[in-house]
Amino acid sequence: MDLETVKSKLHAMNFRLTQEREWVLRVFMESGEMFTAMQLYDRVKEQYNKVGLTTVYRLFEVLTKLRLVTPFLIDGEIYYTFCSGGHHHHFVCLDCHRVKNIYGCEMDTRDFSEIGKIEYHRMDLFGHCENCQGSVPSC
Repeated sequence: MDLETVKSKLHAMNFRLTQEREWVLRVFMESGEMFTAMQLYDRVKEQYNKVGLTTVYRLFEVLTKLRLVTPFLIDGEIYYTFCSGGHHHHFVCLDCHRVKNIYGCEMDTRDFSEIGKIEYHRMDLFGHCENCQGSVPSC
């Protein structure tokens, strides 16, 4: 999903996209990384010193409501990753915090009418990626 599409979705929610919020959004989308609010704030401050930490939190809140951002609780901290659209699940490395998207879902073909109408679902897998497996001590 491109920046203009995200901006139009934000405008549709009556979210005022100030210059500072757009800077945060650009850095976040262009990085392709997962961040805590403080990590993204520090990254944005390298280029744009007028951005406040509250701006980052507010943007994450709205993007999460739009399901454009997925939060993950890892070691007591909330990390956010940008989701560019389309139904998918996630594999999160507990060491390097990289996120890999997993497409294709058997849940989409199941009938849940006996319990209710499902609007959406989410499945996240946590483990150690191929790059980090060698650094994990064995039990």
